[in-house]
Amino acid sequence: MEERGDELRIDRTAEVRRIELPDASWVEHVTGFVRDAAAAVDEIHTTMRWEQTEVLRYDRYVPEQRLGAGMRADSHPVTRQTELHLQSRYRVRFDGVTALLYRNGSDFQGLHSDREMRWLDETLIAIVVLGARRPFVFRPRNERPIERVPAGEHPDDVVLTPGEGDLLVMGGACQRQWLHGVPAAPGVAEPRISLTWRWTSRRGRPDTGPTYYDGRSFSDAPRRPGSRIRRP
Repeated sequence: MEERGDELRIDRTAEVRRIELPDASWVEHVTGFVRDAAAAVDEIHTTMRWEQTEVLRYDRYVPEQRLGAGMRADSHPVTRQTELHLQSRYRVRFDGVTALLYRNGSDFQGLHSDREMRWLDETLIAIVVLGARRPFVFRPRNERPIERVPAGEHPDDVVLTPGEGDLLVMGGACQRQWLHGVPAAPGVAEPRISLTWRWTSRRGRPDTGPTYYDGRSFSDAPRRPGSRIRRP
């Protein structure tokens, strides 16, 4: 991936819109955080090695409806500069960066919280969203998704539409008190890439519930990993 010298690829002065949520939770939405976001999404989309994860669901592996890739923060100017900005703004050190690719509107992520962080009372999750604008839905965690109310259609849902280089940051107790997800978006043909950084204070009571990547099983078959990379 070709380096563009010392060119600044992010806008540190972009306006921050802060949304206070109930239960000591908040979200910040920064529109236009990445400069020349169209070039960034093309560079990352075409150069990363994307893989599909399968999650164990009741004794069989089900492919996720999106792709992922391992990524180092220093592998692209946008990720390197974003990490420095996040550390400067929030005064904490994040746990690296992961990349997710939604190939088109058929790919999605159901409502969930990032319980694998375990300590959820004080966390930060920062997401740079490149490519297509799509709904990003928040729902109070006590409104259980098994109600089958589609994401974005519950009266308590909070819906944002990040994309095209926006930065989204979830903070406070957001992972304990709220669910979030990216529903399917029929008619969207363009890809969406999210670059995600996480941090937890490791204070408070650890969450002991199963995470999204814990296997679900109802038989007495030998225990298997909760997730795996799908091989050709």
